[in-house]
Amino acid sequence: RRPTDGKAPKRLAFIQCVGSRDSGCDNDYCSSVCCMAATKEAILAKEHEPGLDVTVFFLDLRAFGKDFDRYYQRAQKLGVRYVRSFISRTYEMPDTRNLRLQHTSAEMKLVEEEFDMVVLSLGLEPSASLQEQAQRMRVALNRWGFAQTSELCPLDTSRPGVFVGGAFQE
Repeated sequence: RRPTDGKAPKRLAFIQCVGSRDSGCDNDYCSSVCCMAATKEAILAKEHEPGLDVTVFFLDLRAFGKDFDRYYQRAQKLGVRYVRSFISRTYEMPDTRNLRLQHTSAEMKLVEEEFDMVVLSLGLEPSASLQEQAQRMRVALNRWGFAQTSELCPLDTSRPGVFVGGAFQE
């Protein structure tokens, strides 16, 4: 439901990578899971609201491992539209309170689309309490505050016998 008027949206947009891949806020990394979380939410929205038009705006789609690529394909078969583009401008339409998004098409043309509701898919950040716990356990952190791991051993921490997984990995 729309927070502005409680109505069910007819057109829903997801904007990926909000607050990540942005050196301006020191989050110049990809969280790796947001794409699949948004895909799951898009599928659920379409299943609960028949006829809902769903668009996902993304930079790079991370759909790897655990048959995530099939999940992405399932979303497309259900009618979820994926648009590779950065949203350059968002503004509210005063009469409807809809949101108009501006982006560039694959043909490099400026496109404006109006949506009843927009979901911002935020990148992950490690919590302060998790960083404190890592310090108590003497686990080294990387420059963003996630557990320090290596590309060849992504589950190993700096402390032998202590492993990392989930959102604290990257």
